[in-house]
Amino acid sequence: MTRSASAAVDDVRQYYEENTARFERFGQGRGTGAIHRAVRAKRGDRDQSPFRTLERMILRRLTRVGSGDGKVHVLDLGCGVGASMIYLASHAPISATGVTLSGLQAARARERITECGLTERVRCLEGSYLELPSSVPPAALAFSIEAFIHGPDPAAFFEAAARYVAPGGLLLVFDDFLSDRAAGRLTAREARVLREVREGWLANSLVTARHASELASQAGFALETNEDLTSRLELGRPRDHAIAVLVALGRHLPLHGYRFRSLLGGNALQGGLRAGLLEFRCLGWRRTML
Repeated sequence: MTRSASAAVDDVRQYYEENTARFERFGQGRGTGAIHRAVRAKRGDRDQSPFRTLERMILRRLTRVGSGDGKVHVLDLGCGVGASMIYLASHAPISATGVTLSGLQAARARERITECGLTERVRCLEGSYLELPSSVPPAALAFSIEAFIHGPDPAAFFEAAARYVAPGGLLLVFDDFLSDRAAGRLTAREARVLREVREGWLANSLVTARHASELASQAGFALETNEDLTSRLELGRPRDHAIAVLVALGRHLPLHGYRFRSLLGGNALQGGLRAGLLEFRCLGWRRTML
């Protein structure tokens, strides 16, 4: 890993070390363990919780990679406090391994796994998803929820995933991507929005879905799913407007640190999604057979 990539990784680690407790206590998903954004369920879904929509999408795809005999291994690349793995293991006979850069998140994940009685099937590692130990078994399905964007290099993400996902297995990424429009001519305000997303949201791998898929193809994956979920996000809530005011004031004050960066990046992310500069997508690839 290059020095710049290492610095990016350290930045993300520190960001979550300082913000995770606040996300758990005050975030949208408090009480569920989820620290990713809410995505509205589709009409007819039995579980209407917007904090379980993405996990339900993963569960449906599990039927395509295993026989239900309990031998399916699932990998969570950027697992946070383990909420997604716990939900999946509570609804399907799988084993799961997650990895997070944050020691604090890893400790919280292990506590939650123990509390749920899943220690024999679910584990959390502290480290980079680019450098998993060889002891981690091949995954029939690997997924990343809002963690791909934090990686230091999108090409390295897919190269690493190719080592972890078994031939014929699935790789799912739920994250923000640049729209095709964002690649065109931008106004000064639009350029600032994207700059603040990259800096405040630690969006080191902010690329278009098309570019991500090109990189995935080079690593041995074939695109199967490309679903735009942007319209199902909860944008423009009262708290979002309040944060926008705080950020506007903060730009004129000597505010620093990861807490303000979180507000700055989150506000810019909302602006980019509403303006059509960004899209929240589910991208899925099948690992080609060797």
